[in-house]
Amino acid sequence: MDRISLYEKKDMSYTKVSNSFIDHYMTDANEAQIKIYLYLLRSVVSGDEISVAVIADRFNYTERDILRSLIYWDKQGLISLDHDDYGNVRGICLNNIEKPVFHGSIAPICGEMTPAEKSMSGPEKAAAPEHNVSSARPFYSAGQIQEFRENAEVKGLLFMTEQYLGRPLSSSDYSSILYIYDSLHFDVTLIEYLIDHCVNSGHRNMRYIESVALDWNEKGIRSVEDAKYETGTGRREFYDVLKAFGLSGRNPVKTEMDYIRRWRDEYGFSSELIIEAVNRTMNAISKPSFQYADSILQRWRAKHVSKMSDVVEDDKVHETRKRENTAPVKQQEKTGTSTRFTNFKERDYDFSELEKKFARN
Repeated sequence: MDRISLYEKKDMSYTKVSNSFIDHYMTDANEAQIKIYLYLLRSVVSGDEISVAVIADRFNYTERDILRSLIYWDKQGLISLDHDDYGNVRGICLNNIEKPVFHGSIAPICGEMTPAEKSMSGPEKAAAPEHNVSSARPFYSAGQIQEFRENAEVKGLLFMTEQYLGRPLSSSDYSSILYIYDSLHFDVTLIEYLIDHCVNSGHRNMRYIESVALDWNEKGIRSVEDAKYETGTGRREFYDVLKAFGLSGRNPVKTEMDYIRRWRDEYGFSSELIIEAVNRTMNAISKPSFQYADSILQRWRAKHVSKMSDVVEDDKVHETRKRENTAPVKQQEKTGTSTRFTNFKERDYDFSELEKKFARN
């Protein structure tokens, strides 16, 4: 095969990448980490202003992904992070990686900087985990992917993903889905909700979807209910109920969330009916009570009430029965018919004989 000549135009702008990076660091880094480091090299040459948010938007990653990558390169010694008093990244120094490497660290050229893992505090400390889950992402061979595809559950998941993304899946897409399913141990229903949430939010990039999965994994999200609360879908339902109870300004506790989930998932009631039951509770006893609201909803459930028109009809039936039960008492009072005080057998008296009897005495 003929050789291919590789050359460049002398007047083109370029970003210089160290051979040490290519030979010693790039092989162990993941895709996101490589992209972020190369972008930092390009930005320091061009003088572009950057931020965590700007980088996240450019590469369709979450801000948490960007922070992971920055901390990774800080630990490797390729960069040094500077933070403000609140723990936010305010400066990034690209270190000289041409110097000899000792025990996995590289001497910086920017002076002594506080390592990210020691100086981070405040909001970003919780946002940046101590370990990098992505770095342990396994490689799936074509044979392994084919083996997974023969699994009926995974086969259905892959088909559903193609429908959501509107395109055939690439081998990289397959690897991402299998990573979430096989390594993060998300069940199929949670992955389906994950993809649905990301696509509806305008993100069809599988790497973005994978980054959200990593974020959920770190937060311990293992069910669709937990995911709904995290994304705000379920959270709004909780807060709407608390607001109707007059309990605004705080988060729901576990027992309250259990009640609301039961009303929605087990009883099958809409948010409209749940709020109606809460309003009736407040009108009846003038204080918040999940138990009282639950009794209302249990009664509606037994009567197969499923919409507001059913509630209205049930109220009419209740009022009709109430009138029927009180009508006989009122009628007796008007007509003078017997009551329990007059319902006895009257005797027949001979009043002339009674007069003679009392006269003799």
